[in-house]
Amino acid sequence: MGFLNPLFLLAGLSVLVPIILHLFYRQESKTFTFPAIRYLLRTEREHARQIRTQQLLLLLLRAAIVIVVVLLGARIHFPGPGGSHDPTALALVLDNSLSTTIIEDGRRRLDTLKAVARRSVEGASHDDVIWVVRAGTPWEPAVPGGTAQALEAIDQTVAGHGHGDLSSAIARARTLVGQSDLPYREVHVFTDLQATAFSERLGDGEEDIPVLVFGAPASDQSNRGVEGVSFGGGLPPLAGRRTEAAVSIAGGAPDDTVGVRLYIGGQVRAAANAPTGATVRLPAGPFPPGRVDGYVEIDPDPLTADDRRYFSFMVRDPTPVGVFGPAPFFLSEALAVLMENDRISLGSAGPAATLISVGGEGLDRRDASQNAFVLPPSDPARLPALNRRLAEAGIPFRYETGTGEGARIVSSDLAVDLEGIDIYRFFPLVSTDEDVNARTRGTGAREESVTGAGSLVTLSSGDPWLLAGTGATGPYVLLASPLDERSTNLPVSAAMIPLLEWAIERWSVGGTGTLPVTAGTDFRPPPTTTVVLAPDGTEHPVDGDQPFLGTATAGLYRALAADSLLDAVPVNPPAAETDLSPASDTDVRQAIPGVASIVDDAATWSRHIFRAGRGPEPWRTLAALLLALLIAETIVAASRTLRTRRASGGRTR
Repeated sequence: MGFLNPLFLLAGLSVLVPIILHLFYRQESKTFTFPAIRYLLRTEREHARQIRTQQLLLLLLRAAIVIVVVLLGARIHFPGPGGSHDPTALALVLDNSLSTTIIEDGRRRLDTLKAVARRSVEGASHDDVIWVVRAGTPWEPAVPGGTAQALEAIDQTVAGHGHGDLSSAIARARTLVGQSDLPYREVHVFTDLQATAFSERLGDGEEDIPVLVFGAPASDQSNRGVEGVSFGGGLPPLAGRRTEAAVSIAGGAPDDTVGVRLYIGGQVRAAANAPTGATVRLPAGPFPPGRVDGYVEIDPDPLTADDRRYFSFMVRDPTPVGVFGPAPFFLSEALAVLMENDRISLGSAGPAATLISVGGEGLDRRDASQNAFVLPPSDPARLPALNRRLAEAGIPFRYETGTGEGARIVSSDLAVDLEGIDIYRFFPLVSTDEDVNARTRGTGAREESVTGAGSLVTLSSGDPWLLAGTGATGPYVLLASPLDERSTNLPVSAAMIPLLEWAIERWSVGGTGTLPVTAGTDFRPPPTTTVVLAPDGTEHPVDGDQPFLGTATAGLYRALAADSLLDAVPVNPPAAETDLSPASDTDVRQAIPGVASIVDDAATWSRHIFRAGRGPEPWRTLAALLLALLIAETIVAASRTLRTRRASGGRTR
């Protein structure tokens, strides 16, 4: 409890006035009793107690009137939300992930969340500093501002097709307000309470910053969506051959069926009815050589953004491959498998689209249109010869003779699943670019990329394990470990053949460097890309050596060099957004320590926010109480006067 005008409390001393008048300034009239009226004295004594009680009541009423007037003037307020507050650092975490695009009663769930977020801003003061953090598009900046800027940011928030990680968004919001110098801090969260958004428990370091959650879960929890689509078991079909599309459908009610349609070139090529939660196979092809774009869709439901999944692949003839140098046993076996399945054709260097070079052999025979996949030899004594051949081929890297051991893969940009791949030894790759070496000399750091090159697989030591780039004599892929069982378990793993085919196809004719992309994550376009064309037709100028980040919306993103199409990247919603199961209050509190309130009624939201500030002023209640006291005092005073007059009328002087 507090007072906005505490000095006015000094007026409370005036409550002594009626007390002093009552105790010390009572007028005692002298009376003389005549024998004729003595019979009236007994009646007067019988009413004496009632008169004293009436006088005491009148004293209490007048003292209470003074106290209520003082409290009104001092502007008493109670602690808690709902009223004015001291300057507060406020972060609004707005969930704009795919799940909030669901339509219920003709309105998007995101619009409901934005309306409640505006109430937080309307309850803020001009002294507050506000950040708007968008959980579904976390790459967008959260800029501090006042109420006008916050309202504008809320109005400009649009739904993305990515996953909303509320745990990370709240951690970011707490960090933002924690850096403020304002005396109070709060985080307001507006979400549909999707359980998959609370996948990770936050640390306990910021529990002193209260988090207030407005949750509006979707009522339709039996949502269905397209979880995945693949052709030919994951390998692009060859020209002139039929294949099939495997479409996985997630969610849905038990025993529910849904229509599935395959679109290629804007036309329906196959359709079927399938049970939800199953995988249906649709016939496709044959296709001529070239790019095939399309999508798979199911019958729409209230959440339509996950009812369609895009794809793009190249139909090709078997890729001609040339192998130079002593190929390790496991490499020879993997190439034989690819050849038996008509994925590649082995031949000489002349017609080959990809040259597999063991120890640098054959690099002097390739032209600028041929891709080189370079493998180091098992014997470190042969590395100087390999480095000499790399330099002659214009590839700006060399292998260090010192062997690295015991590293693990910490990051990968490949479409190949490298989980479980162990690296026993590797030869560190070092740039030979003088400018790069000058920047890193003496720092102890290794440069992982140069112009036209990038580390696609990185080890825990910071060294690149797989590099890809384009040099003066053409594109190249460098692997840091020999393909033998002493260096890595890759040759005896399921990832061997997919990784080998990726290296062969990355820059070959009809090949693609495209990775499966989830909305909200980046992808790396081909090195010569100048513009990425978004699904809505927006052109984004890019540097082909840098990742492209603007993938908030699902669809086909086309990488262009001038007017030439280099690649088409399908961007699809994350499968986790299809599951609309809400998190319980217990789940939310376990995932987010320091949650003060979880509110599901928009009408009561204003009563819960700004908890550390000044609560509501009960002036209406005090004004009504003052009026009631004045009326009671008037009635009691009038009753006393009337009684006094009656008593005076029966007395003889």
